[in-house]
Amino acid sequence: MKPVSVLIVEDDPMVMEIHKRFVLSTEGYSIAGTAGDGLQAIRYLEDKEAAVDLVILDIFMPELDGIETLRKIRQARTNVDIIMVSAAHESETIKKVIRYGAFDYIVKPFTYERFRRALDSFRAYHHKAISSALSQEEIDSIFSMKREVENRRALPKGLNSIKLDRIMELMKKKGVPLSADETAELAGVSRVTARRYLEYLVSTGKGVVEPSYREIGRPVNKYKLLH
Repeated sequence: MKPVSVLIVEDDPMVMEIHKRFVLSTEGYSIAGTAGDGLQAIRYLEDKEAAVDLVILDIFMPELDGIETLRKIRQARTNVDIIMVSAAHESETIKKVIRYGAFDYIVKPFTYERFRRALDSFRAYHHKAISSALSQEEIDSIFSMKREVENRRALPKGLNSIKLDRIMELMKKKGVPLSADETAELAGVSRVTARRYLEYLVSTGKGVVEPSYREIGRPVNKYKLLH
């Protein structure tokens, strides 16, 4: 299978190197090129659009910021997908990103695990989407991936994707159902905060809750991820 080719758009050289290292550390990816700002990215795509499948795009950049770059890419009907990476997490910014059709939005600072999950999701989506003919099951799978990404971007007030990813990673690593108290201790958050994230996972179908019965006292709810 042909690797997914990536254009990285980032004005900070140190962050650019991190992005490059993360992309090259993820199976099924190659780097098509880099750009230091939105104008360079637009010019690159005008010349070499066919060589790029995915643009990893920062928001805060000189010359042309990421939101305006994304808007111009869509306006030009350029046939690439976008993953936004930024420290910005205001709801209005997220709404614009969704409106302009970005595949995912990663908030800085982020872990490699979160970055890799975005790339893994995109690779699966991309390889299905370029097939000449799709079954209903494959179409459903593509839309399911898109919904999962949209759900992550639209977290309820008070929750953030970095902490959610951290809790999910801890739950996967443990491999057994965890109570809110156990999750709180592992994640270094309050019991109330841990429970909010655990209940969110249940509400979105990513987790389930099971009562754990004790010899004395009320049962304790234990949460586990669905794979």
